[in-house]
Amino acid sequence: MFSKICIKRPVTTIMVLLIVLMTGIVSVFSLKLDLMPNIDLPVAIVSTTYVGAGPDEIEKLVTKPLEDALGTVSSVDKITSVSSDNSSMVIVQFVDGTDIDMAAIDMREKVDLVKSSLPDDADDPMVLKLDVTAMSSIVVGLESDSMDLKTLNSLVEDSISDSYEKIDGVASVTSIGGIEEEVQIVVDPEKLEGYGLTESSISQVLAAENLNMPGGSLKQGTLDLTVRTEGEFKSVEEIGELPLTTNLGAVVHLRDVAKVELVDKDMESYALIDGKPSMLLLVQKQSDANTVDVSKKISKQLAKTESDFPQIHATLITDTADYITSSVSNMVSTAFQAALLAVIVIFLFLRSGKMSFIIGVSIPTSIIATFALMWSQGMTMNLISMGGLTIGIGMLVDNSIVVLEIIYQKIKAGMNPDEAAAEGANEVASAVAASTLTTLGVFVPLMFVTGVMGDIFKELSLTVCFALIASLIVSLTFVPMACAKLLDPKKLMAENGEESEREGRKLGILIRILNRWGKWLKKLDSGYRKVLHFCLLNKKKVFIFVVIAFILSMFTLPVVGVNLMPDMDEGSVTVTVKLPDGTVLDETEKMIDTVTDRLKDMPEIDTYYAMVGNSGYSMSGGGTNSATLGLTLVDAKERNVTSKEFAMNLEESLKDIPGCEITASADSSSMGSMGSSKDVTLRLKGDDTDTLRSVAYDVEDLVKSVDGTRNVENSSGDSVPEATIKIDRTRASNYGITAGQVASAVSTAINGTVATQYKTGDGDTEIDVRIKQSKDKVEYMQDLSSINITSPVTGGAVPLSEVADIVNSESSVSVSREDHHKYIDIEADVDGRDLQSVQKDIDAKLQQYNFPDGYEYEYSGTLDTMTETFTNLIIVLVVAISLVYMIMAAQFESYIYPFIIMFSIPLAITGGVLGLFVTGNPITSTAFLGFIMLAGMVVNNAIVLVDAANQNVKYKNMDAYEAIETAGPNRLRPILMTTLTTVIGMIPMWLSTAEGTEMNRGMAVVIIFGLSISTLITLIFIPVLYVLVEKLRFKSFAKRHREKKERKYKGTKE
Repeated sequence: MFSKICIKRPVTTIMVLLIVLMTGIVSVFSLKLDLMPNIDLPVAIVSTTYVGAGPDEIEKLVTKPLEDALGTVSSVDKITSVSSDNSSMVIVQFVDGTDIDMAAIDMREKVDLVKSSLPDDADDPMVLKLDVTAMSSIVVGLESDSMDLKTLNSLVEDSISDSYEKIDGVASVTSIGGIEEEVQIVVDPEKLEGYGLTESSISQVLAAENLNMPGGSLKQGTLDLTVRTEGEFKSVEEIGELPLTTNLGAVVHLRDVAKVELVDKDMESYALIDGKPSMLLLVQKQSDANTVDVSKKISKQLAKTESDFPQIHATLITDTADYITSSVSNMVSTAFQAALLAVIVIFLFLRSGKMSFIIGVSIPTSIIATFALMWSQGMTMNLISMGGLTIGIGMLVDNSIVVLEIIYQKIKAGMNPDEAAAEGANEVASAVAASTLTTLGVFVPLMFVTGVMGDIFKELSLTVCFALIASLIVSLTFVPMACAKLLDPKKLMAENGEESEREGRKLGILIRILNRWGKWLKKLDSGYRKVLHFCLLNKKKVFIFVVIAFILSMFTLPVVGVNLMPDMDEGSVTVTVKLPDGTVLDETEKMIDTVTDRLKDMPEIDTYYAMVGNSGYSMSGGGTNSATLGLTLVDAKERNVTSKEFAMNLEESLKDIPGCEITASADSSSMGSMGSSKDVTLRLKGDDTDTLRSVAYDVEDLVKSVDGTRNVENSSGDSVPEATIKIDRTRASNYGITAGQVASAVSTAINGTVATQYKTGDGDTEIDVRIKQSKDKVEYMQDLSSINITSPVTGGAVPLSEVADIVNSESSVSVSREDHHKYIDIEADVDGRDLQSVQKDIDAKLQQYNFPDGYEYEYSGTLDTMTETFTNLIIVLVVAISLVYMIMAAQFESYIYPFIIMFSIPLAITGGVLGLFVTGNPITSTAFLGFIMLAGMVVNNAIVLVDAANQNVKYKNMDAYEAIETAGPNRLRPILMTTLTTVIGMIPMWLSTAEGTEMNRGMAVVIIFGLSISTLITLIFIPVLYVLVEKLRFKSFAKRHREKKERKYKGTKE
């Protein structure tokens, strides 16, 4: 019906087409670029800081109360926590589909209820939603040859940092590597004791004096005067002149009992750029901001920074925007190559410029319409959606080919173009629609996969579905109209070699070449007829041969291996350097200098930066014993190794550096949401820390013994030395001293106490005013005994050794818990083997290990995600095959014919597995998607073949043998065209080595080999099955008919 309307109203059809094109073009420029689809991760974090507390105290006083409160929030799936020095982190994972915004509100309510029971000195807990898209930072480097780090830091804090925070789409900016100042008040304990003063009393006076307070307003005539009391310190000297009242009522100045000076704060971290001390800005984008857009704005701000401050050199050190842009551009280029190759294939088979032009126009029309539909759904242009579009190109021409081919056959039979277009489109409309539905049937179930991988699959399935729907509409509207108006029967015959040789010579060399190509196609037709005839005469032999080939091919499946995602070369490597726990920052700095000296002569490295110490770069934080180096490699064309290979080689070359553990890994943005960055994460659970640690060491050795594992790490780390102060409550009570007073006195003596904030001259920067004792007074463990505590009873100073015993001990670096049970993770990278086989070997060794009662293990991270993902994909494959069968059963109104057609699916799986085996690719989640797609693609060829045979039986009164032997050669060309357009369209995706194309390479291999082998066998095996089934049906029918006649005869005789 629509076809006839379009043929009768060509101008209207073209105008509608132009509207679609305009909408699509506008949508293309509106679509945002991103590396991966938007991923909704239902995870929230509660972070609490409690300075001065160790892991055990944090667990008992902060983490456990928070876990108990958060456990009552609805839809909670799992609660994990990490308690470390000074901080608690509780991670709440909700079931898939939970509204994380509402869940975060519930969490804040629960946290507010329990807040009062937390220690007074603990900061208020912060509830944060975990957003995968905002996890990766854009790192900006700031260097200066004329400024020291103190001056540079002051400039960054006062001017530069704010300018980046004001950028639209930026959530926060954190500076690393600068030297900050603070006012230190170094007290003299003897003088304090002599005047009857304490650090606590001085801290109270400082806080009370350093403030400006409003005092209301007064009337003066007709004016209102605001009254304000000013008491803030104007200078460091003023702080030193602060008067203090002794216990005898005398007044002394602060400078009389302490040294007051402006000094550099002790550094907790520092940064290097190419070995030079510098500053880094870690820029976090907002969750709803686009990475590429934010990166462009930051690049503009870099130029402005250098313009405003010529003495500073600002660079964008790490940024995924370039990789995203390059990767998506490469995928778009691959899609265009696929479209061009598809048009060439069609031209070679149709040998008609106009018919090829019609198909050529239908391809971009469908693609641009797809972009419009993508924009309407809020999708982005990413590796997954562009991969789906590239795959769709090979399939979206199938409908147009079928419609065009039937119209051509009718024109060739003598119909005029208008009648041929209307009748031909109407004749195949239902078959084309059913064929599209079978393909859609395999993608629709992907939309219902939950979790992180479900978000990825959804974008791919939506893109392909949009492309197929657009192609179906184009094939039944534009193609018939264009055929009716553009195809000239006489010229069409000439182009296809139907005219005399003399006429052919007049048309030029191209036509003569095409005529020879046409003769080769006729030979192909003739050859296929002979092969098909032979196979139909030897049906049982062909059947047995195909079944044996399928069984043998399955033996390659264990050899192929399984991984979650393909390795991607993003051109960046992260190196982690870890020294023994408790190592001071200066020693770590020396080690980093040793490492960076090795990096200078490596030609693969373009630039690098280092963050040493507690930089706050990761959620898990870091100590003074660790450092992270980020390496940006030269372009892939300028090096002979991938980033993963370089990381492995680099790690091997740095192994000889003593005193530290060095690991190197290639960065992969596509894995940002897949759990642990390690390939294998084994989680051990138990309740006793010492027993769990012992089991962890044993399991760590077992994992190290498995072939292919490297960088095996134990999350518990080494225990750190600790000085434990055990208070003798009897002795302490004699002096009226409490445990809180002891802890406060020790903390002030060692770390100092921030009493107030001092505003510098410009008034914009606030720095700490810290009260502490001299370092030479409390430097070693034996100095703890001499720390004085003021007795409320006597008013005198009491040494710590009088009220407490000090003993050496060890403590954990951190305490990790999951669902109220302690756990330790054993993590490892895998090299040279697939994850599935490594997991089997680890399981075999763990089955021989005797775990204590109450202790167990489970896989998490990448392996856990892989297991869940492939389980879902297998379910999707089964559902997809079932849907394909149902659609075909409805189309043929038969249970048997779909059964025949379904035999092409295992043949396609055979080809896909064989393709992965030959090319050396593992089965990844994206490659498995190729198998699911094959279930909907390969049946289309069989549908065309069986449908043609059924029409021969129904309308031409042929028997099954004659019907299929006639249908096979008649449908050979459209089957080959549709197959080759898809297969050849996939070749650029398979062979491309450009950035980003690795993601879909395995999928392309599966489709190319699966579709090719399935098509070749389908052309032979499906006809054989068709004849065998029809023969059995005939025998069954004949038997029932004969029995019926016999029963009727007996009844008449009686």
